[in-house]
Amino acid sequence: MKKYLAVVISITMIAAFAGLAFGHETVEVKNGANINGIVKFKGSLPADETIAIDRNTEVCGKEQKAGKYIVKDDKLRNAVVFIDEPKRGRGIPRGTVVDLSIRDCRIEPHVSIGFVGGKFAFTNNDDILHTLQLKLMLEYQKKTSSRPVKDGATIYNMAFPQKGRKIEKPVIMYHRYCEDTGFIRVTSNSHPWMMGYVFVFDHPYAAVTDENGAFAIDNLLPGEYLLKVWHEGFGWQEKKIRLSEKETTSLEVVYEK
Repeated sequence: MKKYLAVVISITMIAAFAGLAFGHETVEVKNGANINGIVKFKGSLPADETIAIDRNTEVCGKEQKAGKYIVKDDKLRNAVVFIDEPKRGRGIPRGTVVDLSIRDCRIEPHVSIGFVGGKFAFTNNDDILHTLQLKLMLEYQKKTSSRPVKDGATIYNMAFPQKGRKIEKPVIMYHRYCEDTGFIRVTSNSHPWMMGYVFVFDHPYAAVTDENGAFAIDNLLPGEYLLKVWHEGFGWQEKKIRLSEKETTSLEVVYEK
């Protein structure tokens, strides 16, 4: 039965990925347009969850904050900002690395972006055994299946038995974000409170907001685009924008509650 289910899931995934449009064409961009922006939150900030730790407390502590809501002077950290499916533009940066570190039983950074053709680099900085699973969420299954894969499909499953253990894995095309597949969740079955998020793109027009809520997306061709913003706690926003040659556009995206 398990083998049958695995075959069905694999066929479903292949069919879904075969239908995806890998449409970003690499061209030379001269006098490109730029976006400088800030993501803000206004309103009553939700309380960050406090997680009770039930194992390895000598390393992990007895409790941790989830780290979902990081706001300073209304500026929102860890929002993913990207151009939705640009058709043409500059190529993906080469040699990119998604550095994910385990420290004090947390995944750092909490939110990351990566690019097809790069690699993941994982490091255990704790003196205990850790495991990590990277799960692609397969959003399309919620619409097409009566029994969707609840926690997504595992694309990498790794063990880090001792401090200093490092593992590298490739970032490949089917990891990329699109509405059908969703983003990647980083989880741990040895320490189930550990959580991280990775968005993978097949184009360079993406960023994660810093501690000042700031982001920059550079060197786009003139034209109309759909800018999307995702945050773990506040969800999605989008803006239609029009960019002109050599123009630097300042944007402000505001979540309100």
